[in-house]
Amino acid sequence: MRAFLRKFILRPVGFGLAAIGILTCAFALALRAPLVSPPFLESIHKGAAQIDQTGLAPLSRFTARDGTELAYRFYAAAPEGAAKTIAILVHGSSANSRAMTAVATALARAGVAAAAVDMRGHGASGSRGDIAFIGQLEQDLDDLVGDLKRSHPDAHFVLIGHSSGGGFALRIASEPTGDLFDRFVFLSPFLGYRAPTNRPAEGATLWAQPDLPRIFALLALNGMNIHALDGLPTLAFATGPGAERYRTTRYSFRLMQNFGPPADLATALAQIRRPAVLIAGAQDELFDSARYPEALRGFEDKIALKITPDVDHMGMVHASAALAAIVATVRGDGT
Repeated sequence: MRAFLRKFILRPVGFGLAAIGILTCAFALALRAPLVSPPFLESIHKGAAQIDQTGLAPLSRFTARDGTELAYRFYAAAPEGAAKTIAILVHGSSANSRAMTAVATALARAGVAAAAVDMRGHGASGSRGDIAFIGQLEQDLDDLVGDLKRSHPDAHFVLIGHSSGGGFALRIASEPTGDLFDRFVFLSPFLGYRAPTNRPAEGATLWAQPDLPRIFALLALNGMNIHALDGLPTLAFATGPGAERYRTTRYSFRLMQNFGPPADLATALAQIRRPAVLIAGAQDELFDSARYPEALRGFEDKIALKITPDVDHMGMVHASAALAAIVATVRGDGT
């Protein structure tokens, strides 16, 4: 009997407890290890410095449904009057509404009003690098459109996003919130870590460094409906020392999960219901723009693709050729 107990009960229980102990230690290490920032990436910062801030609009505020005041900059269409179209502009990762100044002013000069947003967790909106839960950014966007509709009741809305903001705009286009918009424009969008447009995450292309062990641990906890640790940082940007004064240098797990493309790109592309255009620069150093056709294969009826010559990643929000393509797309010229 003793041998039976040892072989078939005590030994398996011991192995089970040991396995649980090992897994617990692994989880603890994954969750406690510090997030490491990648080296400073000069090309992104040089590009951001070239964005013309002439005509930068002052910050306006709207109150989100949780009571938080969030920030945006409004650019009235010229000539001034009732806005027929309002473009909501979503910046890329780590940035804020200032990154979309050149796009906003180009649209305003062309007769399209623009609202450049400080997405929650960025700029003057909420706590830097964090949100309260996955899905809060959709609610914020819904609240912003509702606020703008009160002052512009007859306006139609276009959603434009750059880089991670472009991935987020694609997410919105595939969700019920997308019904708020008549058109979508994705500027050099991040399509997910498994997308063919991704370049090797090293050297001159390393903008964001994910903490994979921590991410996998949090995904496992989320699978058990445990979200208490979703505020831990899991993604760091190549912003350099001191950048936290004016940029968002890292994202929490929940912000990383929400501000970007959907997990299932193919399903999201199939669910797009409104006209959408993807514009990318031929010289993009972060994403391989030559492979956007591959990423969109089978969904050409959902998203039109435009490649702009001689434009790099940040050039997509300030280069004259890119701005002309954006304005023509929003106005529907030739479409």
